[in-house]
Amino acid sequence: MSIILLEHPRPRTPNKYESVVNTPLSSCLMTGYVASTLKSNNHDVDIVDANLYGWSFNETIQELKKRNFKLLGVHLVYLWENTEDVFEMLLSLRKSIPDAHINLYGHLPTFASRELLANYPFVDSVTIGEPETTFLELSDTVINNKDTSALYTINGLALNSINCKIKEGVLKPNLILNKPRKPVSNLDNLPFPYRNDFELTRKRGISTYILASRGCYGKCTFCYLGSFYGEESSWRGRSPENVFNEIYDIYENLEEEYFYFADANFFGPGKKGRERACELANLIMDKGLNIKFGIECRVDDIEDKTVGILVNAGLKDVFLGVESGSQRSLDKFRKFTKVEDNKMAINILRRYGIEPNYGFIMFEPDSTLADVRANFEFLKEMKMLNSPSITAHLLHHKQTVFKGTFDYQRKNNGAKPVSEIMYESAYEFKDKAVEALSENINAFCLKILKDLSLNRNFKSEERDSCVYDENDTFSKQMNEKLVEHFEQTLSSFE
Repeated sequence: MSIILLEHPRPRTPNKYESVVNTPLSSCLMTGYVASTLKSNNHDVDIVDANLYGWSFNETIQELKKRNFKLLGVHLVYLWENTEDVFEMLLSLRKSIPDAHINLYGHLPTFASRELLANYPFVDSVTIGEPETTFLELSDTVINNKDTSALYTINGLALNSINCKIKEGVLKPNLILNKPRKPVSNLDNLPFPYRNDFELTRKRGISTYILASRGCYGKCTFCYLGSFYGEESSWRGRSPENVFNEIYDIYENLEEEYFYFADANFFGPGKKGRERACELANLIMDKGLNIKFGIECRVDDIEDKTVGILVNAGLKDVFLGVESGSQRSLDKFRKFTKVEDNKMAINILRRYGIEPNYGFIMFEPDSTLADVRANFEFLKEMKMLNSPSITAHLLHHKQTVFKGTFDYQRKNNGAKPVSEIMYESAYEFKDKAVEALSENINAFCLKILKDLSLNRNFKSEERDSCVYDENDTFSKQMNEKLVEHFEQTLSSFE
């Protein structure tokens, strides 16, 4: 096998149960798109999904040592303190397979390329931004044994110069950052993503993702998608026909009936965006596909008529970017929405029988107790605190500040890097009472979630997804404890 694309192990950190925030779902298909691009250009490529297989880092090392490859592409995902384990794995592989070219791609490598190449000189290169074309050109160079100088002509690639200097006995890399690559202008030209081990994915309860668009027209201060795709491209959508063809192919050949759109924003901007969504829905209905699907969107994309058409086509689940019940926080986040917009969107979805999942930030660096109170009252008013796992996430969620975001750039409140790769910034709350409240609520929510997990294990429930039936008496009691504790603790600080 000449090329291997690796999805490395992603062990969970017990006190980081919001790990999903560091990688928008669109990244789930990065490796699939790279693989299909390589395959369509006659490259010999294989995907090793250690995360899907549940392998440890050591098991992954042993498996890769058995294989013959010249190029290893690693979709690097941020794992907080476990991130270093990825590089220990790669260093071990470098020692065993010294001639292989190691490349990193994804959101983390895009924003931390300088630090990664400087701190881990055994990594040969980093792909910046959308990976398909850059990685294809890298593959052509490495597999065909072209002169290493050819690497310096690949747009979207960062690498260490072969002329690294030794200073005081330490290797000092010489970073080369090639010209940026423009985003793919027409997404219909990309081959459909390769789906590795589909049956195991389905058995594990992992949704079948479809990426119908890239980017977002919003400019939220906590999101890095705009920076990842580049200022030239805020949102690009595949044609409804192209999206339908991919869904139909999976529906017919793999007999899949549930799809989740991994788009950061399913709807394009404005009226045209809603019309495009309706075109796709009409294709699904006209062709008689009996499917269900989920989407992610902003609250100002929710409009009664459009939702009705999508529901008729199979819309079942919506992840809604509400973010806050405090108007001051919404303005700070540059959401350009109102609290009333949040309420309206939720009510429209509920009229169609959809109880959305929510993007919500209870605590952010500038939060005041009044902001937290507004958030809490909003959650209660909109009856969003009904099941303990959801309640715990909504009540505790503290903003994370990642490189590539506007909030990271301005180093809000004296933020300091959490690690040497400088991808996440820690921060202190301006209001020390909010900081103490956040720590208290976080600890309590973690305890409740642990109790819930132990209770499920006690009942010998085997589940492959994060959706649980929480209508039992124990879960209801835990939910009441969460709400009561938050109310009492907030009141004591007020």
